[in-house]
Amino acid sequence: METFNVTLLDPMGETYGGFPAAPTTGGQEFQSLLKAQTSSHIVSHESPPDTGPPEIPASYLLSPVKKMPTWSKKAVAAYDNQIAAASPAHPGYGLKETGPATAGPADPLPAGGSLLSRIGRGIADAFRGIGNFFRRLFSGSAPPPPARETPSTPQSHAMSQPIPRGLEESKGAGMTEWEKYKDDQLLSNPGGDGYDLESKTGLSDPAAQETFFGRVGKDISDAFANIQNFFKNFFFGSKIRYRDEENRIQEARQRGLLGSIGDFFKDLGSALSFGTWRPDGEKEPQGFGERLKFFFSKMKEAVFGDLVQGISGSVIHMGEDLLLAGWNLVEVIPDATIGNFPTGRELTTTIFDNGQVIIDYLTDILPTGEAWLRVHAINLREGKNSHFPILYNLQMPEHHSGDVRWQYVRNTPFRKKIETIGALLADIITMKFIGETKFSSDEEHHH
Repeated sequence: METFNVTLLDPMGETYGGFPAAPTTGGQEFQSLLKAQTSSHIVSHESPPDTGPPEIPASYLLSPVKKMPTWSKKAVAAYDNQIAAASPAHPGYGLKETGPATAGPADPLPAGGSLLSRIGRGIADAFRGIGNFFRRLFSGSAPPPPARETPSTPQSHAMSQPIPRGLEESKGAGMTEWEKYKDDQLLSNPGGDGYDLESKTGLSDPAAQETFFGRVGKDISDAFANIQNFFKNFFFGSKIRYRDEENRIQEARQRGLLGSIGDFFKDLGSALSFGTWRPDGEKEPQGFGERLKFFFSKMKEAVFGDLVQGISGSVIHMGEDLLLAGWNLVEVIPDATIGNFPTGRELTTTIFDNGQVIIDYLTDILPTGEAWLRVHAINLREGKNSHFPILYNLQMPEHHSGDVRWQYVRNTPFRKKIETIGALLADIITMKFIGETKFSSDEEHHH
């Protein structure tokens, strides 16, 4: 039984035999390859009957960097029958198996060039995709090419972006736990060489790193972006990016210092008025029991949500912004020198991207930092283990959208381990510092 590849080509760049096509950085390119087990056949275009779109498994649409399956004759025939009933929205793009190839006039083709030229374009695009994959695989932090945008969500702008392929260690997402952690950290602040938080995709063009002005310009731009974030976090908060459960890059906003102070006084006033004043627009509580419950709810929000998470968290973010701005400016030196050589560029990217991740980690584990809050979280309403710090975070899933402490990170076992260790060490150092401070004060008082 011999095998051959069938390349589905669409000159309009919209569908591949009824499938939607994802654009790449170079525009609409032809990426879909199918491998079938059968004897010699040819493929021709034929207008499908008006029967509506077929239900073709998504696994039939393949990327050139993924392993292609081998199909039996029965599977190929079933696929051809579905293609023949493709959607009439694009007439003339259904595919039909016509039997062994014979000499004679070619089948009619839609506009877009001869069959030979279109097959050549398809093969070239396939090899380009494979080349991009290997370049991403061996270039360290280079990001995957951006995919098409998805509709916006009410609170964040969703941007479809696949995880880099070819990383076999992870369970389905294409990233190891360390790579997920690093990706989360580099999406949260400007600075990563493969990231551009101001772009629609959140990712930068890898080709820009190959030019002197592209590298140095990005370093300076990232430094100014972090300085801007310092002032934004002083007022009402800065923008961050993160990946959701489907690995799409989303947009969110951190809370700012002045905004958190305003929220604190609003929540405090709402609590002390027992729901008579409700600036957030909640339903007015009825009766003594509801008003008392409303009071405790608003006090909890004012103390833990506004003071601890909002005000204290904003101060930590502001310090982090200044540290990262300085780190970005230091990167200008190696990018302007050894960055002119491929090995030097890779070394610089590795050192400074990992350095940014370390800075982010150290600020996260500080008391009231993002990681510290996750490690010390409790929930008295849930199971027995939820009543204790550390245990509650350890039992949390990788993705949890019900709480901002977990919503913008992938809480993998690796993240849980390093954040738990770091937060507990921060507790020990803090307690030791407080103890020594009190001891010194007592000695001065006795003298």
